[in-house]
Amino acid sequence: MNNNSIFKKSLIGNGPEIYAVTSGKGGVGKTSLSVNLSILASQLNKKVLLVDADIHLGNVDLLLGIQPKYTIADVLSDKVELKDIIEKGPANLDILPAASAVDNLLASEDKALNKIRNSFSQIEKEYDMIFIDTAAGIHNTVMSFVLGADKIILVVTPDPSSIADGYGMIKIIKNNKIEAPVIMISNSVESDESGWSLFKKMNLMVQRFLSSEIVWGGSLLKDEEYASAVRKRSPLAIDSPQSSSISHMKVILRHILELKTDSLTNKNSNLFDRFMQNRHFEIGA
Repeated sequence: MNNNSIFKKSLIGNGPEIYAVTSGKGGVGKTSLSVNLSILASQLNKKVLLVDADIHLGNVDLLLGIQPKYTIADVLSDKVELKDIIEKGPANLDILPAASAVDNLLASEDKALNKIRNSFSQIEKEYDMIFIDTAAGIHNTVMSFVLGADKIILVVTPDPSSIADGYGMIKIIKNNKIEAPVIMISNSVESDESGWSLFKKMNLMVQRFLSSEIVWGGSLLKDEEYASAVRKRSPLAIDSPQSSSISHMKVILRHILELKTDSLTNKNSNLFDRFMQNRHFEIGA
């Protein structure tokens, strides 16, 4: 089965699938994964939108070597239309710079929010997939995006604090009875075996204490070439498409696309509808 046929089978309904790429703590490689997965998906000749929603360390533009002229903040202030702030990236990838304004969205008046919603309803029809690079942690703006996604991609490293914070995020997702699958990526591991072991450790905790489970997405090994690409602000999927890390990311993307999702409760609402619907999530016990 080729990648395009896998992709076609992954789509449900008429709208794009929405993927939230997130983490319990910062510094685990979330944004780099978001950027490279988006590029790899675009290279399947599908229309992909990458939303930079990291309010603290929004650096999708830096990793892609672009300088956005406008952000959603300019849309909220009526300076430009939503379609005018979308930037072009490599492999025909579109980027929506949202990081500087997502907190403002939560406090915006209905008139401004309706403008965003209505504008995005028109724009999203052009896309097959939407990746959201969220901030780390369980801030309201983070969880408003995460809880509205069709598939949640959680990046975890072997660091004990990453494991603990990742589990904390899973707990909130499960407490809110979100049906979207949580797909765990083991990052910065020594081997595929250690990545699988890290996943099993996390999944065992989820099974034991939350009576649920998460989904294996794949591993990313420690890789100096990958780290160098981040430092150079250049996506590895473009500079070194034959690298080991990109081979692993292709496996991850295939796992994500192949994953069946029988019940997508948000499928008839767009990204910003979902964002607002999930403002009042429950942290739980």
